[in-house]
Amino acid sequence: MNRRVNNLKPILEVIALDAADAQAAEQGGADRIELVSAMSEGGLTPSYRQIEQVVSRVSIPVYVMIRPHSRSFCYSADDLQAMIQDIRVARELGAAGIVIGALTNEGEVDRSFLQTCLLSAQGMGVTFHRAIDSSAHVVRALESIGSVNGGNEGKGRYEHEREMKNKSESVSESKNRSSSENNSKDKSECESKSKSASVSKSEESVVERVLTSGGKLTAPEGLLELQQLQEIGQRLNIAIMAGSGVTIEGIPTLVSRTGITEMHMGSGVRCGGSFDHPVDAQLVVQAKATLIRAVQELRYW
Repeated sequence: MNRRVNNLKPILEVIALDAADAQAAEQGGADRIELVSAMSEGGLTPSYRQIEQVVSRVSIPVYVMIRPHSRSFCYSADDLQAMIQDIRVARELGAAGIVIGALTNEGEVDRSFLQTCLLSAQGMGVTFHRAIDSSAHVVRALESIGSVNGGNEGKGRYEHEREMKNKSESVSESKNRSSSENNSKDKSECESKSKSASVSKSEESVVERVLTSGGKLTAPEGLLELQQLQEIGQRLNIAIMAGSGVTIEGIPTLVSRTGITEMHMGSGVRCGGSFDHPVDAQLVVQAKATLIRAVQELRYW
């Protein structure tokens, strides 16, 4: 198997529905939280209050699901505007990142949508979620995400960039007016202009990772596909995170067969293996320890 095994780091992400879940995950050694609501619908955008509570009660990164409905992964213009607003609020509330994904009616990655959301994220971490598993072709979808990361531009990005620039200029003008009342007027205006330039040239986010089961119902069923995606992801500098049906017992096989070292767990670290019960910190401890051992063995493979 041709794969790079240097600098591999075991990363465990745990789904949280509320602050109690998030705290239990952190206590158990999780590296990151994916905050969602409505798991019965596959996970939707949590309320702003939920985001605020979770971010304030844990120190590990919180990635917020941005998904307005479960009807499909194809979104209207109104859906997009709602999602842009949710991204902005999540950023303002201190979330480290967002979890997004969208497809066209033909099952391809909606590049314009993705470009607009990445610009809105303004430097936040970004995970492309399992919308990829509903795409027409998972490898082509991953490569499309990689090309968006590479800066290929679309109409949606330009439109939103103009909007952000106008707002930035408005903020700058307001700061300059208020600075005239300060005795250190020249210095204040200089700082204001510097900050304004920083905002208007704010670096666009990129997709850091893709959450996937390899196009199959569960990750254990998609081992061959996940291995292929992992190899392509390394070339594109996009991490692949295995999710869906990941259990503590199944982690070693997933790691050894695919080379993937990021695991996404939900029911697998909950009492009774169900979202009807809370996250169990001890199960998180076991999952993290199992992942660490599996990655250590992979290093010496």
